[in-house]
Amino acid sequence: MPGVALAQTAPSAPVVATETAPPSQEALVEARKVAARLLPPGVYKTVMSGSMQAITGSMGDALKAMPLRQIAELGGLTPAEAKALDKVNIEEVMAIYDPYWQRRQQLTMQAMFGAMGDFFTTMEPTLREAMAHAYADHFTVAELTDLDRYFSTPTGAKYAARATTIMTDPAVMASMKDLMPKMMQQMPHFIEAAQKATAGLPPVRKLDTMTPAERAKLAKALGVDPSKLHDPKVTS
Repeated sequence: MPGVALAQTAPSAPVVATETAPPSQEALVEARKVAARLLPPGVYKTVMSGSMQAITGSMGDALKAMPLRQIAELGGLTPAEAKALDKVNIEEVMAIYDPYWQRRQQLTMQAMFGAMGDFFTTMEPTLREAMAHAYADHFTVAELTDLDRYFSTPTGAKYAARATTIMTDPAVMASMKDLMPKMMQQMPHFIEAAQKATAGLPPVRKLDTMTPAERAKLAKALGVDPSKLHDPKVTS
């Protein structure tokens, strides 16, 4: 989806860790059984493959459904300028600009999702162990034993095997496809809400409001000569 760049990100406050007793080995043993059921080997490869097929299969329809006028306004066009885009047939434009755009996007998505699937496959043991610790923290040994017992039944095993991949079911993916145009139409509202939330803060500082010492400190932090500093371009 088209992204909205965040020009600056304030340093987040340090997270204060809550002291909790580590899970017992008995709990971890049971939790690892549950995690192995819920995160079987190759599950992320399946998820990525299912997501990729759903996305590339509906790319043309999604493009036609994109509210080009609203997107153009987000990009800086005035409402009057953006209104002219209502008459634009984006498929016709792309057929001239890049006749291979759809195939190009399909190959790009296939390669990216394939590589992501390979990466997450290598991370599965780590994620599985982390999941085991999380379950051991939130469930008692008796509850974990109950879960494992349920996952050992035909119905439980079927559920556990699909708990992650079910989000790539065609019904769910179709719903997500329908959601995207609606979300893009609401994007101006989302941005307005963010602007209102930060309206009480001082504006981002300009270089000419900084002291020479501050500019020198900033340049040192960036690893550049002070003379090379310049205010970032405003894109909105």
